[in-house]
Amino acid sequence: MFKKALIATVAAAAVCGTAVAADFKVGVINPQRLMSESAPAKAAQQKLESYFKKREEEVSRDIRDFRTRAQKFEKDSPVMTDSERLKQRQSLAETERDIARRQRALIEERNQRAREESQIILQRADRIIKDIAKKQKYDLILQEAVWASPKIDITEQVMKELNKPVK
Repeated sequence: MFKKALIATVAAAAVCGTAVAADFKVGVINPQRLMSESAPAKAAQQKLESYFKKREEEVSRDIRDFRTRAQKFEKDSPVMTDSERLKQRQSLAETERDIARRQRALIEERNQRAREESQIILQRADRIIKDIAKKQKYDLILQEAVWASPKIDITEQVMKELNKPVK
């Protein structure tokens, strides 16, 4: 709905003629660049990596241990009794389910935290974009354009403001 209104606005501005179009100021930003190259985005990524590093290492270690146990089971199973083999197989299956559950939980939590961090950065970027639009008298600022002339791309300007420390 918003995109249709936005397209209609741009189309109307183009149709209105050169006198109106000359006064119509448009800017474009690339949100992916803001989320990958800005200082807050890089800091958020490092924060997430350090926060989850210990748990990720634990899960990786448990996976290695599980694989070692499974290989040992495969090697030793021919000489085990049926009850020992069944008990070991059940233990391995339980361990595998536990590891899979912990991996899913870790991935879900990491994704949730990444979304929260991204949202914080994007909200701040939106405030900066609105401030730039008001100060420089932009009529329209677009995000995620297929192509835009470098002269209307204000991503660097937004990134410069975004990289400044929060007051």
